[in-house]
Amino acid sequence: MASIKRIPVRLPAETVPTKRVLRDILAAFFSHEWPAIDPESLEMFYKPNFNNPHCTVERPAPLNRTPAEPLKLFMKFLDESKSGIAAFEHLAPRVEQDTLLCHEYSLSGLGAKVYGFFQTEDGMKGRIDEFLDARNLEPEDVEDAVVRADIAKAFANFHAMEFTLPKRPVAAYYDAIVPSLRKHHEMESLKALGKQGGVSIDDLVDYDFASRVGVVVNAMEAIRAKAGWCLHDVQYMNTMVKNRPQSGENRVVLIDFEMVMRNYRGFDIGGHFMQKMFKWFDEESKIVDCRKYTKAEKRHFCNEYAKEWNKVTGDSDTVEQVYLEAEYGYMLAIAFDVHNMLWYMNKTDGHDPLDLDGLNKLYSEFVGQYEKLGL
Repeated sequence: MASIKRIPVRLPAETVPTKRVLRDILAAFFSHEWPAIDPESLEMFYKPNFNNPHCTVERPAPLNRTPAEPLKLFMKFLDESKSGIAAFEHLAPRVEQDTLLCHEYSLSGLGAKVYGFFQTEDGMKGRIDEFLDARNLEPEDVEDAVVRADIAKAFANFHAMEFTLPKRPVAAYYDAIVPSLRKHHEMESLKALGKQGGVSIDDLVDYDFASRVGVVVNAMEAIRAKAGWCLHDVQYMNTMVKNRPQSGENRVVLIDFEMVMRNYRGFDIGGHFMQKMFKWFDEESKIVDCRKYTKAEKRHFCNEYAKEWNKVTGDSDTVEQVYLEAEYGYMLAIAFDVHNMLWYMNKTDGHDPLDLDGLNKLYSEFVGQYEKLGL
């Protein structure tokens, strides 16, 4: 992949980029048609984000001829001045690593093409990607066996891929999260924030997630759970479903690799099952009003996953093995979300009652699963 390209424009981190700035950035990578585009003719949709804002940019189609360059593109701005979750800063990919990872994933034919990596005069870095004609996965989608199978195949391929990221041991992740969970355990300021938001989270804050995560990890090791490159952030907005897939093409594309690290593959699978119950960006409720993944649906997912994993790796894993890993991974994924939400609350004094309700739902799911598995 080409190295970073310096662009002579300024893109302040706290303001919406102008159409001219966007045109000039894209013209540096697409030099035939984009330089002549009138910036005012562009359609853009900009979305701010805690760490990395992004936007789509679309130009008018040329008259009476086929365009030689893309009409619509996705741009992601990577602000290194905004740190990620403190516990994982030494493990999560840096900006350049994230871009390279996206590029390597695209070469597999499973992800969006990466066209370029740039830096503006004021130091803002960004990435230009293929625009996917796709929508976010919805909880009801996984009740369709065809879509569910494609999600399983997408996860299996991603977990088994060989990326050029540093291949740290799985233990490095748990060495990071367990002490941080202990730090938030019984924290009175978090309980006070819950009360401020009108939702008690005392039971959750007093619950010893750190020790129980250790128990789950021991159970994973006892069944020789397999590791892979895990996304960790598997909420459904990071799984895209193509609107018009080609015949025989997997309709599912995974996105957002900012938290990719080595972990038990069951972490992502169990996390996917768990996330069917949540919509973290909904303005009315973070908890989805639909049924949970059924056991039959989980087993179907795990069977499709095992077949794809075996095809890619040459292993002979069974649906039973993958299913059990996912049952333990369900709790590890919940602990990840609980940790991150408590960390963010503590950092920002956050007390949104919808988030607090979501936290308590995560807590009840963890406790229920822990008891169900007899740990």
